[in-house]
Amino acid sequence: MEGFKISFLKWLIISLICIYFGFMVGKFKQDILQHKIKLLELDTASLSAENTQLTERLNLVLGEFDAEKKLHSVLENENKKLNKELDASNEKLYFYEQVVAPELAVTGLNVYSFSVTKAEKKGTWLYELVLMQAQQGRHELSGKIDIMFADTDEAEIITKDIKLSELDPSFVSNFKFEYFQTLKGSFTLPKEIQVKQIFVIADAEKTRWSRSQRVEKVYDWEGFIENNGRVLEELPTQSE
Repeated sequence: MEGFKISFLKWLIISLICIYFGFMVGKFKQDILQHKIKLLELDTASLSAENTQLTERLNLVLGEFDAEKKLHSVLENENKKLNKELDASNEKLYFYEQVVAPELAVTGLNVYSFSVTKAEKKGTWLYELVLMQAQQGRHELSGKIDIMFADTDEAEIITKDIKLSELDPSFVSNFKFEYFQTLKGSFTLPKEIQVKQIFVIADAEKTRWSRSQRVEKVYDWEGFIENNGRVLEELPTQSE
């Protein structure tokens, strides 16, 4: 009987020791989990603070971008306004020279200006051609005008001329005026052609007061496209 009591006590002590170690292992695991949770909470708080800072910086950058965009728009509009005023001033000066200083003007037929601007529709261009006549010996002029696009085929090294009348059915090649005449319209270039230059050729018919006259202007279309359609520069010709 005494031996049974001793065995029972041993079993009880071992059981209590096992329970105690089990409790300690569980508590240790619980402490580890709680520590991980605290670390995750700290990481979450840190990420939230960093996200808030990034959001504030993004809003600041967007605000600066909007301000610069508005400033750019204002400057662009101001530049357009100044260009219009400059064109108007140049036009007034030109007409002034025609009136008070005709000796400074080119005699006979003259291509006063040729401009091209982007239309709202993508790939479409608006053009404006102004023909004038100098004051000296001024009489009514009539003739024909051609605007041609030089299409270069690099593979075959062949230059083809595409007339504006093929691109703009409303284009009228005949002109007749005494002071000046303005031709306006629009055109769309086919995607398969590669235009490098535009030729503006005006032929005035012979009259009882003047001989026949031919005026030719060449414009750099390739450079015009490269500078995003800002300035269509006139190229020197052999006659110049």
